[in-house]
Amino acid sequence: MTAPQPVTVGPFLGEDDPRTRQIVEALDPDFLRIVRWDWVLRVIFYPVDHPVLGMPDCCVNGCSRGVRFDRKMCTGCERAWKESGLSLEDFANRAKPRMLGMRQEMCRVQRCGRPAKSARSALCDPHHRQRADTLKLPMEDFLHHPAVTPRASTGQCEVEVCYRLRDYENSRYCKAHSPRLKYADRRGEVTDEETWRRMAPAVHADRELCLRGLPDRVVAEVLYGLQARTESGVKTWDHFLRPLCDRLREMQAPTLEVMNDPEVFETLAHVKSTRGVVRMMLTWLGRLGATAESERRKDVWDLKIFTGQNGTLDFTRISQPALREAVKHWAYDDLPRRRGQRPGGSVQPYVTAMNLLSESLRLQREDGGMHPAELRRGDIVAFCNRLAFLTETGRISARTRSHTVRNTALVLTRIRTLGLTHPGGPMAGLPTGFRLQREDTPDEPEDTEAGKNLPDAVMRQLCEHLDELEQLISREVRVGTELLMDTGRRPEEIRELPHDCLGQDPDGSLVLVYDNYKSYRMGRRLPIGEATAAVITTQQQRVRDLFPGTPLGELKLLPSTRANPHGTKAIHSIGEGHRTWVDALPDVLVPTTVEENGQPVTRMLPFDKTRIFPYAYRHSYAPGRPGEAAGGRGPGDRLAVRPQRHPHLAQSPVAGLRARPAGHRRGQRPLRGLPGALERGGRRPELPHPV
Repeated sequence: MTAPQPVTVGPFLGEDDPRTRQIVEALDPDFLRIVRWDWVLRVIFYPVDHPVLGMPDCCVNGCSRGVRFDRKMCTGCERAWKESGLSLEDFANRAKPRMLGMRQEMCRVQRCGRPAKSARSALCDPHHRQRADTLKLPMEDFLHHPAVTPRASTGQCEVEVCYRLRDYENSRYCKAHSPRLKYADRRGEVTDEETWRRMAPAVHADRELCLRGLPDRVVAEVLYGLQARTESGVKTWDHFLRPLCDRLREMQAPTLEVMNDPEVFETLAHVKSTRGVVRMMLTWLGRLGATAESERRKDVWDLKIFTGQNGTLDFTRISQPALREAVKHWAYDDLPRRRGQRPGGSVQPYVTAMNLLSESLRLQREDGGMHPAELRRGDIVAFCNRLAFLTETGRISARTRSHTVRNTALVLTRIRTLGLTHPGGPMAGLPTGFRLQREDTPDEPEDTEAGKNLPDAVMRQLCEHLDELEQLISREVRVGTELLMDTGRRPEEIRELPHDCLGQDPDGSLVLVYDNYKSYRMGRRLPIGEATAAVITTQQQRVRDLFPGTPLGELKLLPSTRANPHGTKAIHSIGEGHRTWVDALPDVLVPTTVEENGQPVTRMLPFDKTRIFPYAYRHSYAPGRPGEAAGGRGPGDRLAVRPQRHPHLAQSPVAGLRARPAGHRRGQRPLRGLPGALERGGRRPELPHPV
């Protein structure tokens, strides 16, 4: 059946429900046009060639089903092809014997109002019998024969959610629902035909999603959720949403938000893909119309509303309502001061520290810490003792203990300076003794970078298996790993590299242009070798070939392979694929000197693979081993592990200047740029050193 053109939303839709009206007004007319949406018909029609929603036709001759997951043929044809033993070309050229899951097509006779008997006959039942039994003519001759006249429409199927036409004048249902009623009646599932007509599911046609029989708000929510996923570049196939629509129709749910109930959500346990779609739809619906002021009243914050970055802040583990509100006030005040790619990650350690304080108050006070005015210095002492207990039992590390005390002290101080302890505030009456003092902070364990760098033997073996990384994970993760090895940058800095990240200094040397998010220093320039530049240029050409229609300024050097039709999103992580690759490697053997019979003997022993992670390449780039001089071990020495890739950098006169000197501690940072600036005579105003 030919889908109608979209019509204007009537003023009646959502008139009694402001939320429904808000969702409808947020729908993009261009998106509704793409899915050929009609508010009367209420059926989504998936396009064929859209970059996200598109489902191209199957390559098999005579099959018009949509292809999903970037394959060449539909699921049914692929299954039949594997069983046939034929080559792909031979199987695709064979005519498909029959079609299943087809949408209803109209009879080919001009102005005939009845549906075709089948996709192959292309005629309604009366015209098919007239052509096959009476006139016995070829199709084209039959369509122009004067005895062939159009037939009147048989009317719409009486099942509430069905928009198909009935096959015969004396039938009440379409060709699909007639046998469904018969089989359901045989199984004793039909006690009242009227109820069955109201509850029966729609006919699942390929590249169609029926939303009939759902309340206006649910229809608007599904449309908006699909629109949001499409704008994000996430593919949402029709069979992802059908179980959801059937379940909502069965429940007669007034809104999609009923899926926030864990028990209701669990009813979709048998369809994992649908559960993921529902979670994302609920997230986007929660963001619609939300502001920072409205979001701060919740106990779980969507950071997208505050900072524009994904993530959440969860305050539910703080069991005392007054303390929870005070911490939320602090976080609301602190978030705008944070920078970087994930500002929520900077705030989370402080919330986690307050979770531990809340747990201590709940366990060690009779009132559970519910009354701020009754808190005393003894509660702080009990908190410190509990942290010591957790450290000794191995539940938290000594470093976590020290950071927890520092973070808790900062939040409690800010709670006071924000005026939250004044009358009317959430922590009104909090005694001045309820604070952490300087002597409450335990010493932080000494942390040197010795042992974090990777030995040369390990680096050599990793480089020998880079091809396996590309085969096992992806080309992008391999390139990212190579750049981590060659530049010593942070994983986040490499992951977010733009397409145009390769530059050249006035003296002709090649540089990597990157952003240091941690220190908020953008456009940093790091000298690199020709081999590293070749890796970048090869990847740049690959990205241009994959996304020819996207402006170069919007492309990423390491684009994601998922939900990224235009190449503007970077890969989600280098570390996940890197860990899978390292775990799959054979034992990494390193020469180790041991003593046997009083004599030193060198043995090849396995290296601990848990020490091989992306950030370890940064330590290997400038490890700063104890006892080394400032010019001891730099990138030139590490790159000498791969002389076939970096022979010229191994003898670089400035290589040793980038090594981190021994004893480098926070607050004792040397003048990193001075040696290079003196050597170059001030030719470049900004020293491209590791930062």
